[in-house]
Amino acid sequence: MTASNRTWLIQPDRRQWMNGAAAMLMIGAAKPGAASASPGEAARTFPHCQAVVDGYVAAGRLPGAAVGLRHGGAGPAYVRAGALAFDNPAAVDDRTIFRIYSLTKLITGAACALLIEDGRLQLDQAVVEIIPEFRALTVAVNPAEGLGGTAPERPMTIRHLLTHTSGLTYHFSGASPVHMAYRRAGIFPSTGATIDPRPAIDGPRAVDLEQMVERLAGIPLLFQPGTAYEYGVSLDVLGLVIQRVSGMSFEAFVRTRLLDPIDMPDTDWRLPPDKADRFASFYAFTPSGPVRIESPATTAYAKPVTLFAGGAGLLSTTRDYLRFLTMLLDEGRAGDVRVMRPETARMMHANILPEAVADFDGQGHGFGGYVRLRDDPAPGGLRAGSYGHYGAAGTTAWIDPASRLAAVVMVQLFPTDHTPVVNDIRVAIAQDLHAS
Repeated sequence: MTASNRTWLIQPDRRQWMNGAAAMLMIGAAKPGAASASPGEAARTFPHCQAVVDGYVAAGRLPGAAVGLRHGGAGPAYVRAGALAFDNPAAVDDRTIFRIYSLTKLITGAACALLIEDGRLQLDQAVVEIIPEFRALTVAVNPAEGLGGTAPERPMTIRHLLTHTSGLTYHFSGASPVHMAYRRAGIFPSTGATIDPRPAIDGPRAVDLEQMVERLAGIPLLFQPGTAYEYGVSLDVLGLVIQRVSGMSFEAFVRTRLLDPIDMPDTDWRLPPDKADRFASFYAFTPSGPVRIESPATTAYAKPVTLFAGGAGLLSTTRDYLRFLTMLLDEGRAGDVRVMRPETARMMHANILPEAVADFDGQGHGFGGYVRLRDDPAPGGLRAGSYGHYGAAGTTAWIDPASRLAAVVMVQLFPTDHTPVVNDIRVAIAQDLHAS
């Protein structure tokens, strides 16, 4: 992975999730929650996991948290504790709505997989065949110094978009001329607030996927496609690919082929007014205490959407996202509904990194998310074959096909390493499974 300068940005960045500056303050306690299962379904209990989330909430380290789990043939279980905000006693539950940021990428990856299943798209198809605006795209000769470019040595492909090996980046991933060009061009494919101490040079935000790609076409890539990894807007560009190939808007395709068949009614790019009372507040934890970044009353998610970001745009609930993960774990089936073929679901969590790009400490890349290639020996570490992703507000989701486990953790905090809550939850889940 490339190194980059970091600023406090509320944006969907996996490296930021792992490396953000820690800040912690003990705040007033909230009531512990309890694990629950869907009515009529037999689900195992997760007492160690419950103890972890109860402890974080009781100590004031989080206002609330929710975890969704499905193991083996058991029904879904939900572990939850705390409230929607430090000053809002409404309890967090499996239908609380969270900003999932980069967990959106797995859903976009699934949409792409469906078009490959349909025979309308190929993994190694050149992106320029679908986005002719990229015909004149160049590669920066010296991205740290300027925008001078040369012709690509190979075409950018769908594989490159899925694995962040396209040469595209995010505006917040550095301060090079390329990153500054993203800012001036308004390449901000996400929703919500940002905290950024750099000089304001931002141009008007691209209004839709078409305009975003048109502007990207004039900015050189950081490297030759397929030769390196750089976390960026690749999955957002893929949204336009899906839109053009399917003949439907990206949002309509995702809803028609994924959200509706899986039964994910609360997963959307916009917060409807009648669901605002279920929306969790988002906090930045600073040395002087927590600062609320966004609440139901101030959220940008309540505004009309014109740019449907495939990399960081969705809202969801623990229940909805667990259903999506369970569909993948069940090889494409959501209850009685066949969403995708078994081989398509398996393809999504296979390592598809280009040959020229090495794995990252035992981690490869599948359709929009990481794939563990080797067991992580750390306590609670993921097993080989696990597939998932992270979100900039602390959300985390993964499946472990070998142990038949699906899990999603929903919190709303920044920086995401303010607490080790996700790692502690993973350790607790392992303890609960071992105790069975």
